[in-house]
Amino acid sequence: MEVHFIDVGCGNMILIRTSTRIVFCDCNITGDNEARVLGYLRRVLGSNSSIDIFICSHRDADHMRGIKRLHSMFPISTIFDSGVTGTSPDSDEYQAYMDLRRTVGYREVAAQTQVKYGDTKFRFMNSKYSDYTEPNEQSIVLKLEHDAGSSCLLTGDTNFRPWKEKILPYYDNQSVKSNIFLAPHHGSLTFFGDPSDPYIEHIKTIAPEMTLISVGPNVHGLPDKKAVELYTKYSTGSDKGNKVFSTGTKGTMRLVLKDEGGWILHTGE
Repeated sequence: MEVHFIDVGCGNMILIRTSTRIVFCDCNITGDNEARVLGYLRRVLGSNSSIDIFICSHRDADHMRGIKRLHSMFPISTIFDSGVTGTSPDSDEYQAYMDLRRTVGYREVAAQTQVKYGDTKFRFMNSKYSDYTEPNEQSIVLKLEHDAGSSCLLTGDTNFRPWKEKILPYYDNQSVKSNIFLAPHHGSLTFFGDPSDPYIEHIKTIAPEMTLISVGPNVHGLPDKKAVELYTKYSTGSDKGNKVFSTGTKGTMRLVLKDEGGWILHTGE
């Protein structure tokens, strides 16, 4: 199976290709990147493909911007999300997403559920909670587990709290551990909490070989320097010694979870 971490600036857009499904997680198509992003998707998918599932990790603009443009080229069959209202429900991006959600139909996925598509298990580890109010904390966390044993963990904009309170208490270490880890919130330090006393149990348990960051030019100082230091410290490294890559420096990255086991990451796609 393949996971394409598409360079969309400071946002998120991931193409997942299993043996039976074409799935997208998030979308951030802008006026600046549209020609490049859609050109890449045409090369990868061809001109007559459709999207089986679009997963919205959470309803922030940089995770659903341009979804109707994507749908016009590659029709989306259904949408998965958490059912949590986003932070800017009056924005154009939000309204466009909700309109498409009503049009194509949707499923609200719950935490601690899973589904199998061909050679890949989709494990939904985080979603909506009745005792949480902050949308980012209720981002979908999705672990992709290939039958051959390798895995990839996608994290939305989660901070440390759901990992500490909802994920680690429920799952054993092996279920959380992942070869490839997409850092939450474009490399924000919120994943670790207090910079003077960072929470690290989650990253120690995930123990990724490599951490990837979806980020581009921004006014927020992302990726955070301290967060990158922690990701570097707790990523074990690829066979070439690489630990942390970002779309901002490497461009679009294509991860292959190999049928014979193991993985390979192509950069600058």
